[in-house]
Amino acid sequence: MTAPHATPQRAPTWLAILALLLAGAVFAQWLRERAATDATSVAASPTPHRTLEAGGSERLLRIRVRDSVDGGALDANLSIHPLDAGAQVRALAADPAVRGARSAALAAGEYELRIGAAGHQRLSARVRIDAAQPLPLTVWLPPTVSSDALDRLALKAAACARCAVFSGRVFDAASGKPLAGASVRSSQGGRTRSDRDGYFELPAQLPAGAADTDALPATLDLTIESPGHRRRVFAGLPLLNDARALIVDLEPGQGLARSDRRHVQQRARASADLQRPMPAADAAQARAEADAAASPLDPARPATAARAQALAARSANVPVPASIRVGTQCSGRSCSAVSVYAFEDYVGRGLDEEWIASWNPQSLAAGAVAYRSYAAYYVAHPVNSRYDICASTSCQAFDGDSVSATVAAAAATRGVVLTRDGASAAFSEYSSENNAWDDPSDGLSCVNTDLSCGNGRNGSPRNGWPCLSDEVGRGRGCFGHGRGMSQWGTQRWAANNGRDWRWIANHYFNGNNAPGGQRNAYLANDGAGPGPGAVVLEDFETGVGRFDSAPTYSGSTVGISAASLAQRDCATRRNGACSLRVLLKDDPGVASAWSVRLLSGGGTPANNVELIRAGGKVGLWIYTGGSGLRAALSIDDSDGSERSVERAIPANQWTYLEWTLADDAQWNAWAGASNGRIDAAGVRLDAVWLLREQTSFDVNLYLDDVQIVH
Repeated sequence: MTAPHATPQRAPTWLAILALLLAGAVFAQWLRERAATDATSVAASPTPHRTLEAGGSERLLRIRVRDSVDGGALDANLSIHPLDAGAQVRALAADPAVRGARSAALAAGEYELRIGAAGHQRLSARVRIDAAQPLPLTVWLPPTVSSDALDRLALKAAACARCAVFSGRVFDAASGKPLAGASVRSSQGGRTRSDRDGYFELPAQLPAGAADTDALPATLDLTIESPGHRRRVFAGLPLLNDARALIVDLEPGQGLARSDRRHVQQRARASADLQRPMPAADAAQARAEADAAASPLDPARPATAARAQALAARSANVPVPASIRVGTQCSGRSCSAVSVYAFEDYVGRGLDEEWIASWNPQSLAAGAVAYRSYAAYYVAHPVNSRYDICASTSCQAFDGDSVSATVAAAAATRGVVLTRDGASAAFSEYSSENNAWDDPSDGLSCVNTDLSCGNGRNGSPRNGWPCLSDEVGRGRGCFGHGRGMSQWGTQRWAANNGRDWRWIANHYFNGNNAPGGQRNAYLANDGAGPGPGAVVLEDFETGVGRFDSAPTYSGSTVGISAASLAQRDCATRRNGACSLRVLLKDDPGVASAWSVRLLSGGGTPANNVELIRAGGKVGLWIYTGGSGLRAALSIDDSDGSERSVERAIPANQWTYLEWTLADDAQWNAWAGASNGRIDAAGVRLDAVWLLREQTSFDVNLYLDDVQIVH
């Protein structure tokens, strides 16, 4: 039998009050001491009722974290790491009024923000604090597992040849809470209301009749309103036989907020099209870099063909950013807020603002390459210290909406950029219509200052872009600056001539291997695979094979701890059922960059298969979820061990990396009496090298199908 509960005796009320006062005093002193501590990094702590204010020598940075797909606020893990001597995190606390929001009091200096949330990819971003008030920052984390909701809506639209589907979530902009019962109506008369999660779906009808492939899509307006909030109108949304997802924030108050959502191609027809102009300093830098890469590719130079073919055959791999800081709410290049996106998320969400989402999939894929490369260039050459690129046509048009077709085009070309030097992303210019002929009767704005190439040809020789035959544009008036890729040209080559995205990108950026001037950029990170004739050395289907040594086994490995490992994994793979997972963990006892020699056959040449030098290439598939990683090979040659040039590993995609044994430019002397080239007719693989700057994060990589091609 259970004993009855004893009734507790009550303490006097004044003792309870005194205890609370003492606890409050101790807690206040702790806060003062913590704020005064010179911490190397500060992580957000659950102090929901603390409101931060910046002192005279500090600036207050406001940060929100949201789901990039549905816009919902996220309770994220956020840490801020000073990167220079003056930087100091004075305080970091949750904002009690806004879910997923933080406020940080920061001294002047540079910082790295690291953000993560359950079920979402981690992102990092740099922030510089100076005398100016920091811009509010929103970090958009993509889910770890991709959602197929947009694709399902696209199928619903496709089932009806003249249907479009608009969906989205509605939020209170101040609190981040979803708004239930918000009214959503279209200019076609359709109406619906948001559910308790703020979600809505609204179908619409495309105009009757066959669509003209050279016509802009019809449009409609969407109006969203909720009591106590400003009504919001999205004017001129393109009507597509597809699905579009929106994230709608309604500001508290009265009145109307109107957004011009006409496509940039349509808006440009109403005013001078100065698409993506560059300030003089940026233009000079881009020109100098392009000229440096162009000189050895000039058709007048005898080494042109060999250099061009070598760059194309090398299948260059260049770094692609993991994230991008986008200036939003912009007038020209001056923006009043910043959004941080995963880089590929940015490409998928922004492409429909520059390319028309109803265009042929191959046109959209070619556009994704140019759009991605353009953005990657700006991450390396930011507009200013606050953001890498602006969301207006003064940089590259962007909005956080997503359309199924352009998201798919970005996914199909994931990580592929253009390069002029084999090491970095090229400045990949494009404009609406690059035909070098101005039709005086079309009313379009031609800002190409050199039309000497003439009708049926692209180019602007005075600006470094040589003439290119482009018959699909003949008779079309110039509309834009004439440099790089013709957007309408991509559609005509794809829809009317059956060209794929690789052909289209190569056509406009290197004349299909006939480079000259600034038309000298080649595809990089195009992991199309080794082609026919490949012999797989290790496929990891039944075990780790010859890669049976720990990453720290070699004395040449530095920077990682003994907790690092290499093991067979059958959850993530490129081909077959399994791959080799390599987990790298930092060694906190050293401050050196990571250099990992992952041995094949324990480093003993006799344990490895002989590779034939003549016509031989060694390659492997590789995947990593982190940024900043590079890979190389070492080969046991007759006079020692040669080590290859390093290749960047794009994040979050399978990439095929390859090295040519007989190409001396791809090898450096490393050990023994090596001389920086492969001499022996038959050689053996020594190791795969994995390299990165030091990081405290664990890094997972996956290798699959190490192979030789003869």
